[in-house]
Amino acid sequence: MPLIAILDGERVDASKHSRESWTELKQSDQLKRMVMPLCGIRAIAKSRGATFFFAHHRIAECNVDHGGESPQHLAMKAALRDRINSLDGWHAVLEYPHPSREWIIDVLAESDEKRHRVAFEVQLSSQTPGTYHLRSQRYFNDGVFPVWIIPRPLDYSPIKIPIVVTGFGKSSEVPEHPAELMNLNAFADFSTADTLGLFVDSILERGPGWGYGSPDEQIAAQRREVEREARVREEERRRLESIETRIEEMNSNSASPETAYGAHTVHTEEGPFVWATMTQCWSCEHPLLLWNAQSARPGVQHTSAPPLALKREVGVKRYENHPDVHKVLNIWMRATQADVEKALIKTRLSKTKAAEYSAFVCLECDALIGQMFISCIRVEKWSLISAPLLKRTRTDTKQPTHPDPRKGKRQKQRPPIHAPVVTTYEDRPAVPDELQTDRKKTWAELHSPEGIAEARRRFMGKAYPYRGK
Repeated sequence: MPLIAILDGERVDASKHSRESWTELKQSDQLKRMVMPLCGIRAIAKSRGATFFFAHHRIAECNVDHGGESPQHLAMKAALRDRINSLDGWHAVLEYPHPSREWIIDVLAESDEKRHRVAFEVQLSSQTPGTYHLRSQRYFNDGVFPVWIIPRPLDYSPIKIPIVVTGFGKSSEVPEHPAELMNLNAFADFSTADTLGLFVDSILERGPGWGYGSPDEQIAAQRREVEREARVREEERRRLESIETRIEEMNSNSASPETAYGAHTVHTEEGPFVWATMTQCWSCEHPLLLWNAQSARPGVQHTSAPPLALKREVGVKRYENHPDVHKVLNIWMRATQADVEKALIKTRLSKTKAAEYSAFVCLECDALIGQMFISCIRVEKWSLISAPLLKRTRTDTKQPTHPDPRKGKRQKQRPPIHAPVVTTYEDRPAVPDELQTDRKKTWAELHSPEGIAEARRRFMGKAYPYRGK
């Protein structure tokens, strides 16, 4: 039900007429010169109750979809128009058409200096997200900010559009005065106004405050984000491949010192366990000796060396830089006459963790040898070069094995069982008869108050003495 018709180039608003003026318009000659704003076909004046609107004289000649408007739609448009006109510096235009007639705005709010325009679209019927995006983009392209007034929230869409949910739909009761619709509760994610009227005042006086952009801008931003994530994944994949390549190169360039200088272990009393590997600098290819150390527990005799545990992260004070570790390394190098040089340990700053740590560096070019790559050197590339004295087993405690005639196998003999040593005491002092505790007491002595107290003390133990008087 269009509310606007064109008469001699001027717009005629049907909602501003009363019943008497509408009747006069229908009987006047001006009606014959009125045309519909979009298609230019002759318009006629009609009424439905208290609602006045225009219609086609011959609708068969029109190919334009004007859309039907319900009484709820007309009431909301009238309420928006009156609210906009009540604000200083703003005026409302009903059914404002685009110069090319590709769209028509339900209610256009335009500032008096014509610098700001807001399109209020009353959409009470369902509409696809694609249609919302297309129609909103048309307004953005022409410098008009769109606001959709809808009865219920839309389904989730990654493209944001300016919507205001009021709960007022096609089946809602139409108030007698359209201005009452401005008291409806309004929800919009880009405004804090509680009612529809306050929302209209806020968006016109303070601006829309819309930070998402037009639908096309959001689609472009999402496309850029997808491309950025794809680049990040590709860079991460290449980084991991580079790390794997570096790890394989480091393993191929590393060797156990035992293969080059033979098996030799520096034995100490309570010194550290030290494992070493020979590798080369990744930058200048200078041969280096790297090591991993573990402290031995004082006073404990080890029967075997613990398994090699390579650390992926180290701190500022690392045990590999301990003087005792350097001492056994120097002893091993002199004993084996190793011609490889030890790497240096220096304090470096980790940019990723913003913390300092002690790292192996090349003594020729000062290049860092990452601890993560060192921890990935395979176990067979390491050899034990220092260990505390291992516990020697007594040969005289070993029992010979004898063949088992029943099974034809050698039977292991169990270790001999030693009889417990009985300690005897000489000149044990005599205990008076009245203090003897192992003497059997009579029934009367056991059930006397003293006997009961003694039994209670024994039952409760020394930690809970008898507290009776």
